[in-house]
Amino acid sequence: MKSKKPADKLVAEYFKRCFLSVDGLWFVKLEEVFSFDTALDIDVAVWKVLPTIQARTIKKLLCLGDGIENLRTACDFKLSAESYSYELLPLDAGGFQINIHDCPWVKHISKAGREHLLDRIADAVCPVEHETFAREFGSDIAFQHLQKGCRKQQHCVFLFQKKGFRSQEKEANETSLLTPCRLTYGSLLKIYTPRQSR
Repeated sequence: MKSKKPADKLVAEYFKRCFLSVDGLWFVKLEEVFSFDTALDIDVAVWKVLPTIQARTIKKLLCLGDGIENLRTACDFKLSAESYSYELLPLDAGGFQINIHDCPWVKHISKAGREHLLDRIADAVCPVEHETFAREFGSDIAFQHLQKGCRKQQHCVFLFQKKGFRSQEKEANETSLLTPCRLTYGSLLKIYTPRQSR
């Protein structure tokens, strides 16, 4: 009897769970042999490479080139494939923002009873992961982790932006601060009139 091929959705879910499990399992085994700090250092070394593979695979699957717009498309694919709950904000002149409402890594680590380590892991891994991923779409793209959900903030906020980009609002604020003062002695007297002595 010919076996029935599982649905693509089930296959994807199977590999997704294996991916999460093996990441946590090898970390714990490293920690048992060495220490948490050593395991985290090696984890960071892995995440300096893996996002490059992910980005190049997505670029090939979706026929994407370089640039901030293609990075946005790739982030949408990656986060959806990894079962994040997120809001992808529209692209503007400088880049785009992603609000992460539910992170599978936070759920996985919390389920393992290691929630107290989330902050350290996120500080070490998240910037490396997303900076490495973004670099595959251009060396002129910078990543900022503006808000961290594992620190009990409302949610994670990622910002991908062209290096050196300055928003019009920021430039306007800075220009107003640098505008030379044009007040004269006469205009100052109209603003401030000293009290008459009695």
